[in-house]
Amino acid sequence: MAECNHLTWADLNHLTRGELLDRLEAEQEYWARQENGGFTDADRARREEFSRILRAVCAPAELAEEVGHTAAWLAGECSTDTSYWDQMPGHRVTARRRRGR
Repeated sequence: MAECNHLTWADLNHLTRGELLDRLEAEQEYWARQENGGFTDADRARREEFSRILRAVCAPAELAEEVGHTAAWLAGECSTDTSYWDQMPGHRVTARRRRGR
């Protein structure tokens, strides 16, 4: 099976959401193929980590805020210098994550 260039938490500090999209899609496809063959314990842990990264990139609360901002922009009520997709989601590794929990 083809190897995957797995996303890392550091990627969220260096790439915009738009730049992360192709990587998210590719890794999601990887895990869909992998699931058909069964997961090892290591696969399961890495897949769970990918799910946490995916949620951090998509950040539903930030997206909802951006939708409101876009509606205001469309109504001519504010300017939009950057969009949700141009932002770097950013991430700081917590002590809990460093301990591998």
